[in-house]
Amino acid sequence: MKPASPLRRLPGLFLLLFCLGAQAQVPVPRYEDEQKADVTVALPPAPKQQDLLRFPTSWTDNQIFIDTGNLVFGDDDTLSYTLVVRGAGGASNVTFESMRCRSGERRVNAYGRADGSWSRARSSDWVRIIDRGINRYYFEFWIDTFCAGKTLEPKRTLLDNVRRGGRERVMSIPD
Repeated sequence: MKPASPLRRLPGLFLLLFCLGAQAQVPVPRYEDEQKADVTVALPPAPKQQDLLRFPTSWTDNQIFIDTGNLVFGDDDTLSYTLVVRGAGGASNVTFESMRCRSGERRVNAYGRADGSWSRARSSDWVRIIDRGINRYYFEFWIDTFCAGKTLEPKRTLLDNVRRGGRERVMSIPD
């Protein structure tokens, strides 16, 4: 059998070089808003009891509250909010967090202390929101409360959604 001509291998060589060159390029950001400098949101005052709006749930004994007095609506479909999760025994966890509607990501900006001050999170990386067990409220906030698709809800609609535990559902009665 006659060996293949070097010219016949040339297209394969070009394809290999093209693929290797493509891998060596700088990766393109996954989302448009990652091209912007990540803005640090100013920390709010400690939540006041009268500003806490309970998010009703049936899947946990924890009580979940949003501080309605300190919602920060970003210009890029990002909401920053104070979350208070109160356990059945009365202990509370307070966090100041941000959520991106467009990409379905969230991050913790700071943790609340008992004296009302904040401790900035050591890592405030954005993490993908998934429907998982006890932290299911993040998924519900993203899918059914804070966001309409990939767009942040207006404040009034968002607060109505929190009050009722999600978007209003229209029931159709069959004829």
